Amino acid sequence: MNTRADNVSAPAPTNADSETAAGTAPDDSPTGTSPTNPLPTQRRRVGRKSLLVAAAASIGLLGLGGGTAAAMSKEVTITVDGQQHEVRTLAGSVAGALSSAGLQANKHDVLAPAADAPISDGSTIALERAKELSLTIDGKKRDVWTTADTVDQALTQLGQDPRALQLSADRSREIPLDGLAVTATPLRTVKLSVAGAPAKSVRTGAKTVADVLKEQGVTLGAADTTTPKAATAVKDGLTISVSRVKTTDVTTTVDVAPKDVRTGDPALDKGKTVVAKAGTPGKQKVVTRVTTVNGKETARKEIARTTVTEATPNQIRVGTKAATVDVQGGRVFFHDTEFGVNWDGLAYCESTNNPRAVNNPAGFLSTYGLFQFDQPTWESVGGTGNPGDASPEEQLKRAKMLYQQRGLEPWLCAPAASGPPAG
Repeated sequence: MNTRADNVSAPAPTNADSETAAGTAPDDSPTGTSPTNPLPTQRRRVGRKSLLVAAAASIGLLGLGGGTAAAMSKEVTITVDGQQHEVRTLAGSVAGALSSAGLQANKHDVLAPAADAPISDGSTIALERAKELSLTIDGKKRDVWTTADTVDQALTQLGQDPRALQLSADRSREIPLDGLAVTATPLRTVKLSVAGAPAKSVRTGAKTVADVLKEQGVTLGAADTTTPKAATAVKDGLTISVSRVKTTDVTTTVDVAPKDVRTGDPALDKGKTVVAKAGTPGKQKVVTRVTTVNGKETARKEIARTTVTEATPNQIRVGTKAATVDVQGGRVFFHDTEFGVNWDGLAYCESTNNPRAVNNPAGFLSTYGLFQFDQPTWESVGGTGNPGDASPEEQLKRAKMLYQQRGLEPWLCAPAASGPPAG
């Protein structure tokens, strides 16, 4: 204020003036004069008026500037990523208004209107800030800038169907301003059957069959198998089968049949056997390894056998007595009288001792061989083929068997069995 006072040329202050400025009490006379110094009071008045004029001028200037500032101020609405902010600013452009709010549009951000667009009171400004998204799809990486709020929205903006991808981040996750890395794998549809159960449809982003099984919580046993193999790459429409393979050792106790111990007996005809003493069966424990696939038995193998009780053998007597066959030209003689039957005499009457003899009586069955068997009778005692084709020994054997069943009744030449033929 002293300067302004100086600008209006006020006289230099006296001592009295100095005191007043310093706070000393002024003269109380009406005129403000004193006998010794009549002017100082006038001087003081002139100085105070100058001060008031300067102060008024200053106040006037301030009033004029405040009115201008108030007239230039604008209230604008700035929406940043969907959040509204009311800002009062003296700026005349969008960029200036953002600066007033402490904001700045970066290279990849979306700003409307443009940064250099003018604004007025009531203007609205929208700023969508871009975030960097590092996106790897099926092993291929790309870095993009997006104004999307979430991973789902960003993928949609990029022309990807989020529902067709398996993501490393939740689809609804917000993308932060400092960016986000997301790995995406295309989903494929496969069919999965475990342990023979009906196949179910599975949507998966797994790369291999092993990955699918892990994703689905299917654990393979040591012997389990997969079709196709676990390392096979997953393709849309692939059918995966898991077979549960199980091996179990089963222990059972079984009977062991007694063996035959054969002893030659010269008192018995050759080929004839007699059980002198029956044996007893033994016991054995058998361990069998049973393999099942999906609950069905596919293999069974004996892996161990232990004797619990030894079997005792059957004692068998085997005849060693040789039959005497006397061949004279086309005739055969046995010199056998077993059972009190002269078998050579019977054969002589029936066939003149010819083992190849054939008789075809009218109205009756044909008969063959030494003892003239018809076919049904021959077969009734275990014979096969044509009786006349059998060896003489075989024919005699069957004749004796028939005798044991029916005596001499089958033969018309029964009386000839009482004595040997001449010869």
